[in-house]
Amino acid sequence: MSKTKILTGLICLGLITTTGFAANEVNLGDEIVTVYGEMTEAENSGEADTVISLEKYQGVAKTLPELLRGVAGVQIQEKPVGGTEDQSVKLRGHDSRRFTVLVDGVPQKNSGVMGGSYFSWDTMPIGSIDRIEIIKGAKSFKYGQTNGGVINIITRKAEGGTYKRSMGSNKYRQFALDYNTTSGVFDIGVNFLHETKDAVLRNADYGNRQYGLNLKYHINSTDSIKFNFQHTRTNKGMVTVNDPSRADYNSYYPITLFADAFGNAKNNEVMDGSRFITNRNNFNISYDSRREKGTDLFTYWKVNERMEELKLGNGGAVLFKRNNITDLSQGYLYQGSRIIDDRHELAFGADYTRYRYGYGWYDSNAEGASAMYPSQKADTYGIYVGDTWTMNDRWTLNYGLRYDAMKGERDDGQAVAVKSFSDSSLSPKINAVYKNDERTTTEFSVNRIWRAPSMAEFYWYYRGMGMMPLNHNAEESLGPDKGWGYDVSLHRKFNDRYDSKLSLFYQDYSSFISFVHTSPFNCYMLNGVKIWGFEWENTYKFDNHSSMYMNYTNQHTTKNDSREWDNVALAGELDYRPRHMLSLGYRWEKDSWTVQYDMRFTGNQRTKYGYPYAKPTENRVVNLGGYAVHNLSITKRFRDKMSVNFTVYNLFNKDYCEIYGYPMEKRSFVLTCTKNF
Repeated sequence: MSKTKILTGLICLGLITTTGFAANEVNLGDEIVTVYGEMTEAENSGEADTVISLEKYQGVAKTLPELLRGVAGVQIQEKPVGGTEDQSVKLRGHDSRRFTVLVDGVPQKNSGVMGGSYFSWDTMPIGSIDRIEIIKGAKSFKYGQTNGGVINIITRKAEGGTYKRSMGSNKYRQFALDYNTTSGVFDIGVNFLHETKDAVLRNADYGNRQYGLNLKYHINSTDSIKFNFQHTRTNKGMVTVNDPSRADYNSYYPITLFADAFGNAKNNEVMDGSRFITNRNNFNISYDSRREKGTDLFTYWKVNERMEELKLGNGGAVLFKRNNITDLSQGYLYQGSRIIDDRHELAFGADYTRYRYGYGWYDSNAEGASAMYPSQKADTYGIYVGDTWTMNDRWTLNYGLRYDAMKGERDDGQAVAVKSFSDSSLSPKINAVYKNDERTTTEFSVNRIWRAPSMAEFYWYYRGMGMMPLNHNAEESLGPDKGWGYDVSLHRKFNDRYDSKLSLFYQDYSSFISFVHTSPFNCYMLNGVKIWGFEWENTYKFDNHSSMYMNYTNQHTTKNDSREWDNVALAGELDYRPRHMLSLGYRWEKDSWTVQYDMRFTGNQRTKYGYPYAKPTENRVVNLGGYAVHNLSITKRFRDKMSVNFTVYNLFNKDYCEIYGYPMEKRSFVLTCTKNF
């Protein structure tokens, strides 16, 4: 089907006014969809398609990916006690390199080749989150370098504190404390988290310790200065092979035919005791001015992250130890707005990110490895301007223009394979909202997509020229993702009980970076990739005590020019993208009790995978069958602001995988006691 026909169909659907599928009445950017079916007003929701309020769901989910599973358009794919892989969360079919993660508006992606381009989802404590705002697609001119959208995690600022203790299966333990207070012109916030869990898969134990400080100084009634610091230390065991045919097989753990690996070790399969230890410091300082007719926000942010990779042998002997300075990124942000009159509000801003990582070293007994050096550096720039035009009582138009640029080059003379790279683009964005009637709203958008290569893609594209198959990139030039995106949605509130929303999306790429961030690290350009599908979101309120939700996602991918020598990717589609995803949930709340049930279904999906691990260049197309996982949660609240929650995950003990060869956790439970003060 041609792009013209698809676009015509989307526009026709958007003009339907007699019937519809909608969530609620909205003006531009005001639509709020809560995962568990309860509509809430969120402060400063901006252009968010989905807003998840955590006010009533403390204790229901122990990790951020678990909370996101119910959102239409979001796919979770991880190993137990994982969450830091590039592919752990996908937004509208895009992995983490193609959408933006923010915490209170500050970017959170890592830069270095070793660190990749991911956000450590499991390290974000649920108890410190106020809400999550999700913009789907590339329709916003305020954010660049994104195809799938933006996930902005807003932390708690309300005065008071929360103390939480949790315990559960596999010796899961968590202690968390958050406290915010105001003293004169100062707002002060502190947080602390300590979390541990024994291995679900062999050797994959997990530890996470965090502490943070947030300060805000009110210069006057409109202006303030904010300072934030967060330290995170994670200790994560690497998955080891647990094969019944081996002498060291341990029947206590699930069978795992694959293992994590160290890419630079001679024998890169890890053994028991091997692990990653990461220390990360995030710092940012902002000047914030909020006046009646406009706002200005200046932010400087900086990251310092170090990772230690430790490979142990028999008897705990250290065989391989690698220390990497994986992220030394920093950047500047400016966001401003001006109210011109009752019909126009201008938005404008700029951002600059300096991606860097540092020197590393090996401490090896037998590997003979040498010191490491930075191989490349990159800088990205962005500037935008746009207008929200309230044309009349029915039409609202949000339109703008964004300019993005990237410059990359080698960071050390030894990186002879790395070439210089630069590119830039102007990207128009337009989003229109039409209020059909009091209960129905239609929204559609057209936008140009442009995303510069990530640090990992930039490095492995040029590094791949010297890898097998030899010089497979020699006749090509590295480029950004380029394409056009189209979105249309229809929202309808049928009555006081039933809300529904249908969203269609289509992205057509003339240039797309194909990249696998595991051996053999193939990276090359595709001329034609298409990603499309639809999302259907529904909430129904039975009475004042009970409600349910249903979210369904249908997505498709195609690519035109697969390479014969690429033996680690599917020929005509992108890996690990299920066609069907469905979330169902029921919530009952009365007096001091809340009972919540949810079911998440993920359909069949295909990928290519190294088979067996010892010969990763021998790959097969593997099929990951569909699976449904059920969860049940019960919460009891007490008068003294205390609550107790008991949640059972995977209620029916389903055996399934989200990454081929890595079985997920079977039935487990978590008991959580929360005290607010």
